[in-house]
Amino acid sequence: MPNASPKLINYVFLFVFLLIVSTQHIHAQSGKNDPHRCLTLLNNGTWSSSVPGGSRRWEPKDCRMVEHTADSLHECLNDRKVVFIGDSTIRQLFWAATKQVARRESETRIKRLLQSNGKHHDISFRADNVQLEFVWDPWLNSTVLHGVLKNFHALPTPLYVEGIAGMDELSPVLVILGAPGLWAARYGGDDYMNLFKRAVTGVVPYLSPSLDNNISQAMKTTQGSGDIPNRIFLAPVGIPNYSNLAPNRSKSITPERIKAMNNYLSEVFSNNLTYVPWVYNQIPTSSKWDFDIDGLHVSDDMAALKLNIVFNALCNSAASARSRSFKGTCCVVPLQGYSPVIVGLLLGVSAGFGSAGARHNLEVGGNPEIVKSVETLRNILVTFMWCWYADGTSYLIKAERHYEQEVFVAACLIWLVVSVLSLRKATHQTDGSSSSKRDLRYYRGPGYISRSQSNEIKGLMQGIILLYHYHHASQALWVYKIIRLFISGYLYISGYAHTLYLLKTNDFSLNRVIEILFRLNFLSVFLPYMMRTTYTSYYFAPVITFWYLVLYAMLRFFKSYNRDLRWLLLKIAVTARLTNLLILTPGILEAVTRFVHAIFFISIDVEEMRFRLRLDRYITFIGIIVAALTHRASIRREPTFLQLGWVGAALTLRFTYWLAIVCVGSSLTFFYVTQTYLQEKQTYNQIHPFISWIPILCFIVLRNSHRILRDRYLLLPNLLGRISLETYVLQYHIWLGGDATANLFVGYWEGR
Repeated sequence: MPNASPKLINYVFLFVFLLIVSTQHIHAQSGKNDPHRCLTLLNNGTWSSSVPGGSRRWEPKDCRMVEHTADSLHECLNDRKVVFIGDSTIRQLFWAATKQVARRESETRIKRLLQSNGKHHDISFRADNVQLEFVWDPWLNSTVLHGVLKNFHALPTPLYVEGIAGMDELSPVLVILGAPGLWAARYGGDDYMNLFKRAVTGVVPYLSPSLDNNISQAMKTTQGSGDIPNRIFLAPVGIPNYSNLAPNRSKSITPERIKAMNNYLSEVFSNNLTYVPWVYNQIPTSSKWDFDIDGLHVSDDMAALKLNIVFNALCNSAASARSRSFKGTCCVVPLQGYSPVIVGLLLGVSAGFGSAGARHNLEVGGNPEIVKSVETLRNILVTFMWCWYADGTSYLIKAERHYEQEVFVAACLIWLVVSVLSLRKATHQTDGSSSSKRDLRYYRGPGYISRSQSNEIKGLMQGIILLYHYHHASQALWVYKIIRLFISGYLYISGYAHTLYLLKTNDFSLNRVIEILFRLNFLSVFLPYMMRTTYTSYYFAPVITFWYLVLYAMLRFFKSYNRDLRWLLLKIAVTARLTNLLILTPGILEAVTRFVHAIFFISIDVEEMRFRLRLDRYITFIGIIVAALTHRASIRREPTFLQLGWVGAALTLRFTYWLAIVCVGSSLTFFYVTQTYLQEKQTYNQIHPFISWIPILCFIVLRNSHRILRDRYLLLPNLLGRISLETYVLQYHIWLGGDATANLFVGYWEGR
């Protein structure tokens, strides 16, 4: 990894240490009331409209819920029973559950059952290993209800059976009760509140603070075992859409009565208990979409969402223990251990080692190269530990990403302005060539684009890519098209730089190849072992590695022909054709990935790799061709047509002027056509490989179109460009969370 100032590294370590202290303080404070973030799931949330298609998504505060599939629910509810008890609003949840747990072959049975069941009858449904039961009991006073509550226990059924013998019936894994408020308001007359209190009093002994403590303790006990504690929920009195209620209902079901009954529930059941989903009354907001035509029942989508909330409370902890890739963070037991202490001690030792005095003594008393190696190892260890702490634990809050165009554009503009303010004058380097002033006029640095320029361009692009991922700007097609050009631009620069190096030095040594492959793949190979991800999760590293190997193999074989431009161009054409067949022909890439897995034990998602390689299957060869032309010109001490601004001839100045106009016009035409006429992502992806070189070459030509532009570079992007690959990989666990699907927050402001 590129070297950095020891003082700068110490500041970074101090910043990380303060973050750890802050997160531990917040975690300790929030852990007193909501250690598993169940309360936030059941009590606080908001709607987000920033999803594809303009549809809404419900998001709990400070945690992430997921939409459980039929397979995940069968794994969670394996051989367990779910009981719904209440009126028709609870029956809606029962029907939503049948649809969620039933596989395709059960849909016909659901329709038949829906048509045959009576209006006020109990219903039973079984899908494979999951038993669903609905008990019609709008007043919560049936013998069936009290039998279920009597046998309910927070411990998972196997543990409960082992501890308590002779039970007549096992405890259900999930019980959902409906507070009888709508029936009390509709049929109770002036005595509605007494009827409501009487019904609630009947279930109060079974919903006590001790039950909540037992559930919390059971979650800790069963962490990592695959078992889940049994849960019970009492749905509050639903708030109807009063404007759509029938006249005979609107007279008795009034806002005052509903509010009075829910206020009574909030007095009886403290909000600190995790079995009253008060959030149910926050979810419906629009009468057009959220309620049925009668105004009393919610829509099917709202019923499914309500059910999914309790499924998240029930199943998330076990699902998180089974798989690190599970994205839910609500109602999840955090990992226990001494990770904060370990990371803190490591940071302290690192800062001590990095201090000026300690570093100087070690260099004087030992080998400076050993000191540098130890520093590098230290930096790597701290980086890995911070990745694990930030994304592998629950100390930092993982929140859903939202795309807000104004905020994203403003952030990009700020980045560009700050970058321009870091303008510096470059020092001329000849890379071993003659250092005379005459030579400098013709050949500056590695070809027509210097190292400072290439790092600057990569850094500019990487800064916007980081903002692109953080602000979830992939939701906007116009931004996606620009980012695709950035990825192609990086591959172009990589292909150009590696080709120019090999042509100039003829260094095809194994040591050089190992050095390059190690740099490209170190993080993306080791992080999967610690973070339980895959190699192709960090797709850019395998993509850039693939193109380097293709480039190296092409120049290595028959390398004597590299001196002749005509033969080299023929090799490029043949290699491009063979690589195209390798990428697009089914079966070939699969065989290659199986070979890689057998030799290096690296798992590769073939379809993901094929998609990524197909998008940029020609741009690397454009970089190779330009590098070959630049190398040929440098050998002959001639300025290439891309290295503009040759001082002296009026003809050259005129050529410079017209070429700049062509580049500006070509770029404007490119963006106008792609942004106006290519309105489907799939269509753009099909055309992108053939046209991406146009704005890339135009930009680099314009970047070198005048001596003032060539002699200056942007320092801040240049520094970022030196570690652009590392920042791209590390953003998955440091800049973002949940494998780049969420934003990370310390929680100091959100949790207050």
